[in-house]
Formats: sequence, structure tokens, C-alpha cells
Amino acid sequence: MNGFSALAEDDSRLARLFVIIGVGGLVAAVAAAVLGIAIVLTVSNSMDRSLEVTADAVTAADETVALAADTIGIVSESFDTLVPSAAVAATAFDDAATVIGDTTTVVTVDVPDALDAVLDAMPAIESAAAVTDGALRVLSFVGVDYDPEIPFEDAVAELETAIAPLPDQLRAQAAPLDALAGDFEDFGAATAEISGDLVALQLQLDEAEGLLDSYASTAEEATTVVADIRSDLGWQRWLMVVVVLLVAIGFAAIQVVPLSLAERLRSGGRVP
Repeated sequence: MNGFSALAEDDSRLARLFVIIGVGGLVAAVAAAVLGIAIVLTVSNSMDRSLEVTADAVTAADETVALAADTIGIVSESFDTLVPSAAVAATAFDDAATVIGDTTTVVTVDVPDALDAVLDAMPAIESAAAVTDGALRVLSFVGVDYDPEIPFEDAVAELETAIAPLPDQLRAQAAPLDALAGDFEDFGAATAEISGDLVALQLQLDEAEGLLDSYASTAEEATTVVADIRSDLGWQRWLMVVVVLLVAIGFAAIQVVPLSLAERLRSGGRVP
């Protein structure tokens, strides 16, 4: 009798142990399900917020890059007009310097030399004019109408007096004209240098515009990728929740074994 009592007591203790194991397993399954779902939702929400911030940053960068690209494009287009204009200006200054140099030669060398030749011939011309004037006055007595207000000889003398200072005056303009030609040459050289700098700057602007366009394309692709990741994260979140629930339910279902064993022990049955 005592043996049956001890055996019954052992079965009772074993049944309580199975109950504890089963109930503990159910509690653990519920707790694991709650904690697992909380962790999945927390992590996914954090990732979603991070992706949202990333998307906003990428969008802002895309807009900034697009604005910079548009600005550089406008400046580059203005250079399309400015660079040829600078080149034309440089050529014009060089041409002007050449024309002024040629003009200087004519005005300060050729013309004064020609005037000197005329002045050298003036005494002979004046003598011929005196002879002509005397002959015409003689002929006036035989019917030739000749009575000028200024005699031919005096007119030639006045012309010589008027021409005499011109060669020196024209030669005196050589220095100012040479300086002017030099200034135009300097302007032409400076303008040509500026034109070269503008060409180099335009090339740099074109490169920068291409680089910014590349950045804009990359930023646009990054925006699309972030949007796709956020979209995938939405269904992946609930997939992980379902997985956690399935695992918890499976673990809880296993607890049927110890609870069933405990029930059989309490009812007096034997554990197989």
C-alpha cells in the first residue's frame, strides 16, 4: 500500500513538473512573440525613419546639384557669346594697331618727305611764278585781262609760308601715334590673354556642368533605390512579424506534450 502511495505521489510531482514546463513554455512563447514583434516593428520603424531622412537628404542634394548645374549652364551659355567677342576684340585691337602704325608711317614720314620736296621746289616755282606774273602784266597792256588781287608770285610765297611748318608738325605726331599704336597692341595682347583665359574657364565650366549632371543622375538613382528599399521594407516587416508568430505558435504547440502528460498522470494513466 505504501508502495502505491509513493508511486502516486511521484506521479503527482511529475505531473506538476510537466504542467510547469508546459505553462512556462506557453508563457515563454507569448513573451517571445510579443518581444519579437516589438523588436521587428521597432527596428523596421527605425530603418524607415533613417531611410526617410536619407531620402530627404538625397532629394535636397539632388535639387542643389540641379540648381548648380542650371546656373553653370547659364554662365556657360553666356561664355559662348563672350569668348568669340573677346577673340574678335583682340583681333580688332591688333588690326587697329597695324592701321595706326601704317598711318603713322604715312603721316609722319611719307607726307613730310613729300612736303619737303615741295618746299625744296618752291624757290624755282616762285621764280617761275614771278616771271609768269610779269609776263601776264605786260600782256595786260595788249588786251589780256590780268589784274589779280594777289600776284601769282605772292600767292606761291604764301603757299610756301603755309606749308613750311607742316613737315615738322607732322613729324612731331610720330611719338603720340606710336604710343597710340603701342597702346592698341597692348590692348590686343591683353584681350587675347583674357580670351585665352575665358576659353580655359569655359572648358572648366563645361567639365563642371558634366560632372554636376553626373551627380544629379546618381542622386536621382539613389532616390529611386531608397524609395524601393522603403517599399520592400514595408512587406518585409510584416513577413518578419508572421515568422515570429509562426515560431511562437509552433513553440506553444509543443507545450501540448508536457501538458498532456501531466493530465494523464493526474488521471492515473501511465506515461508511455
